[in-house]
Amino acid sequence: MTASTFGAALPSPEASGSHREPVLVAMKPYEGFDASLAMAKWIATGQNRPLHAVTVIEPHDTLAIAAGVPVIADHYHAEERTAIADLLEERLGHDTAGTDVEQRVDVLEGPAAQSIVDLAHDRAAHAIVVGTGQHNPIGRFVYGERAVQISRLSDRPVIVVPSAAKIGPVREAIVAVDFSPASQQAARFALDLIADDGELVLVHVKSAVNLSDEGAGWWEEAYTKRTTDLFRRFTALLRPGRGIRVVTRLLHGDVADSILAYARHDAGLIACGGRQHSFIERMLLGSVSTQLIRRAECPVVIVPDRGVTEATEESAAAVGGVVESWDANAWAGLIERFGRRNAGRPTQLRFKTASPQGAGSVEQGYRLVDATFDRAAARAEIVLTDPDSSNLQVSHRISNVRAVMVSTDSTGRDTSLRLDTASGRCTVTLGD
Repeated sequence: MTASTFGAALPSPEASGSHREPVLVAMKPYEGFDASLAMAKWIATGQNRPLHAVTVIEPHDTLAIAAGVPVIADHYHAEERTAIADLLEERLGHDTAGTDVEQRVDVLEGPAAQSIVDLAHDRAAHAIVVGTGQHNPIGRFVYGERAVQISRLSDRPVIVVPSAAKIGPVREAIVAVDFSPASQQAARFALDLIADDGELVLVHVKSAVNLSDEGAGWWEEAYTKRTTDLFRRFTALLRPGRGIRVVTRLLHGDVADSILAYARHDAGLIACGGRQHSFIERMLLGSVSTQLIRRAECPVVIVPDRGVTEATEESAAAVGGVVESWDANAWAGLIERFGRRNAGRPTQLRFKTASPQGAGSVEQGYRLVDATFDRAAARAEIVLTDPDSSNLQVSHRISNVRAVMVSTDSTGRDTSLRLDTASGRCTVTLGD
């Protein structure tokens, strides 16, 4: 692949490469990883960014001492690092000779994934590019792939490149969308990798929900209608340019399976926002991003949700008018921050069932005290107080929550909290 080919698909920024965030490619010194290096070179050349390569030598002296094996002298380690650095510099220079791409090589010692992530943070890297290793399921479970570990630890985008992936102009990129700020950032990152007149496909996957026949009809209709509106708002935020078309798709089923099946239609890239999961969740279920890394045949971009703060959510709400989530991992934060921001404001609490008659009730005249969410019970609690009697408080528990939405006005001030459940809807509308 020639140097001119690497830069063909990406717009060339005006800023000097030496002042731009570098692309950091993580490599093993004696293995091919040609696809990940090609991807890093392509981005660095096309976006006029520095190209940094890093390899990590993991320490084994502790194990050697425990086993009674003599420790290797320091000067041998130094010679090994020098040899590895020379090898990486040679591989980095191939195909970028004659270009203005600034290059740098680092050989580190320590735990591989954490060392790479720390270096990327210190360098303020634009992204980390890493290849996938070939491990069987048992090896993945016991040791974990380097790519998965890096994506879980990183505070910046990670591009995972399978060994057989095609590198070059991306004609179609798929973004897994849950309408969160993290998925907005993933879509924007993917846009920068799409060729002129290419296509960005926003995919939202609705997982199956076990409801009664009566409730299922209401839920499906409400979900589809709301998704259509959110797609419209989400797309309006992107402003792709360069002739790029934005297409939206609502799929049903398992999230990872649905995205991977759709990606087989010649997708050149998959991107998603990374979500943090507990160790037990990873063992039993595995995150969507982990499944994509392990199974996708094209490069996968993981944009972490670190840095998606309350301020980010409020900014997104002010622009789009809503922050909505079907991800139970996010509900506690959304609801509890809503409670803190709006404590003391007058409320109208409305309950409406999912029955055809839409029976319900309205309660008003109280002020908001607090709002919380119990994830284990899938239950929200709204605490109100009588303004004429501070000792009188009313607590409402809303069970079987399926979706949470916080709406705002044009200034970003909250106007309502909506909780969709298996049996109906609870809406807390705020007054002045």
